[in-house]
Amino acid sequence: MAYELWPKQMTNEIRRLQGPDDLESWELFPSNLQEMVDWADVYEDREKKDKSRNRILIYKKVEDAESSTIYPVAIRMHGILEEFRVERFGNWTGKLQDARRAVQNITVSSGGHQEPWDATITSLNLACEYVSRRVRVPMQQMKNKNIYLQRNAFHKRDVPRKSNEPVLSIDDDPEGKFLCLQESWDVVEPLRVAELCANSKKNPIDSILLTAGDFVEVGAELDFVINRNRSAQTTLKCFLTCTYMVRLMPAVHVQNSQLVSIEKILNDAQVLTKSLCRTKRGQRASIH
Repeated sequence: MAYELWPKQMTNEIRRLQGPDDLESWELFPSNLQEMVDWADVYEDREKKDKSRNRILIYKKVEDAESSTIYPVAIRMHGILEEFRVERFGNWTGKLQDARRAVQNITVSSGGHQEPWDATITSLNLACEYVSRRVRVPMQQMKNKNIYLQRNAFHKRDVPRKSNEPVLSIDDDPEGKFLCLQESWDVVEPLRVAELCANSKKNPIDSILLTAGDFVEVGAELDFVINRNRSAQTTLKCFLTCTYMVRLMPAVHVQNSQLVSIEKILNDAQVLTKSLCRTKRGQRASIH
């Protein structure tokens, strides 16, 4: 998605990950509404209970695909990693009542590179506009700011699990936190996290090695939701579900190569200063 608009060093890393072969036509994201009409379709999943979330953007033509199979559109986006919680249980508090809200999440930013970022936001809004026209519901545009992606940490089971044997191994759940949930919930597979190596291969890494400031590729699926607000106005929103993440450049290399704008560095410094000031005020207050 708009990868050629990033600075040369970043674009080279994206190309290394992509490999030497050119992308097929169905893998290239459309640049306008006419191309989108030819490229994608909107599928209604009649088996989905939640009718506000039963529209799926799918490819019209996939090379060597089975005719009876639908393929949801998947995108790749790039940016500077900001906040993230991608461990197995995400932001789950450990309490049974909070399982439904538990998510893994990723926030990526432009790093001050406005041209590729604007193109990314424009592409996402193009997809939303297409679905909006198809379902005849006004869309809510995505703003030109940081992009937030998430995925549910757990899925509710249709039928309670009868066995009391731990579902997860000690390595996967050393503290046995999931035991209180496993009767009614399934835990999702770990988010795939990898690093692009010098030989252009992807090596899986532990998410603990990720750092804010890394230049990353994030895979995502588009989740369209028909939402009604308190004023009874109905709009279509596009949410992004993260599917994988690959670190293309560590934060230290991004900084040493001056691939983050001075403006972003100054903004981050201001945020850090304000945070430290709040901490100091809180410490003085607690002492007195």
